[in-house]
Amino acid sequence: MKNVLFIAPTNYQLPITDNLEKKFITLSEICNVSVLAFSDRNIFMSETYGNFYFHKKIKNRFLNYFKIIQIAIFTTHQIIKKENIDIVCFQDPVSSFFSILFLKARRINVKIIVETHGDFIETLSLEKNLIFPNLYKKLFLIMAKYSIEKSDKIRAVSSSTENQVLSIDSSKSVVRFPAWVNFKDFENVKANLNTDNKFNILFIGSVTDRKKPHMIIDAIFKLNDQNLHLSIVGPTPNDKYLTELKEIIREYDLETQVSFEGQVDRDKVKEFYSSSNLMILPSVSEGLARVIFESQVSSCPVLVTDAPGMGDIVIDGQTGYVFESNNLESLSSKIEFIKNNYEEVSAVGKNAKDFILSNYSEDNFKFSFKKLFDTV
Repeated sequence: MKNVLFIAPTNYQLPITDNLEKKFITLSEICNVSVLAFSDRNIFMSETYGNFYFHKKIKNRFLNYFKIIQIAIFTTHQIIKKENIDIVCFQDPVSSFFSILFLKARRINVKIIVETHGDFIETLSLEKNLIFPNLYKKLFLIMAKYSIEKSDKIRAVSSSTENQVLSIDSSKSVVRFPAWVNFKDFENVKANLNTDNKFNILFIGSVTDRKKPHMIIDAIFKLNDQNLHLSIVGPTPNDKYLTELKEIIREYDLETQVSFEGQVDRDKVKEFYSSSNLMILPSVSEGLARVIFESQVSSCPVLVTDAPGMGDIVIDGQTGYVFESNNLESLSSKIEFIKNNYEEVSAVGKNAKDFILSNYSEDNFKFSFKKLFDTV
């Protein structure tokens, strides 16, 4: 089997969650796994399914950039030598820039795969508290372009991320398959068919302007329906945006209809899917959000925008519902329709579950990666 180093700018929770453990156990069946990522401390962990090199992020953003460059240059090279790495798999084309620049400059003989999990330009510029977002966008584009051009292969999780790569370099070889989702965790979640009292709406994801949870709050105010309740679940990386949301809620007098639940564990996520009548994702920029898969497998109906990539798994009226991006009237009318036609909507939720389980699986994920590694 080939030796593969997975590099991610992600913060991993320690101990490694059951879901991630299952992911790497699955990948260890087709390759020897090494992982370089961030966590809450510097630690090396050797598990039966892989070796993990975790580095602690520095809170000071300026100093953290130097930390990232140090890891990109020195740590990556050390792991490649120690683990005799054949393939380096980067999670996005921006954060991979310094590592790829170093690997190419030193002519280190490894194959390079770059993954794209979402709009890698817009996402970074919106989710960071940046003073000059347009300047950063230009910089991110330069970095992404270099990483894409120097990669041996690209893995995209959706049609939209594939198109974004091809718009930068139309000659690249792109393989498309979705991100890891452990469906078994959600298959037995019981759908909420009760709409007699509260109609529970769920937003789950990073609470940022890019994800646009404020649109759901605006829609609840517009509909003026006391039975609507919104649970906002997920991390809040942008303090300014969170403050704005809370001010809107106070202004609308919706304190009893909107609740912030924060970042919760996987069991609690399942409880939210079970107790919710509808999951809404108003993002204008997505790759192929994992929460859509999770919601569909849980038979919780989904309502998403018509943003590119969403249509890969959400077909309006068949496997979920779609509204026009940035259109409050479209969102409000869809919520009202879904609430008033819940018997039909519940059937769509069941169709979505059948569709996902028939077309996506752990085996598909594993064999797609194996084919990618074999052909790079």
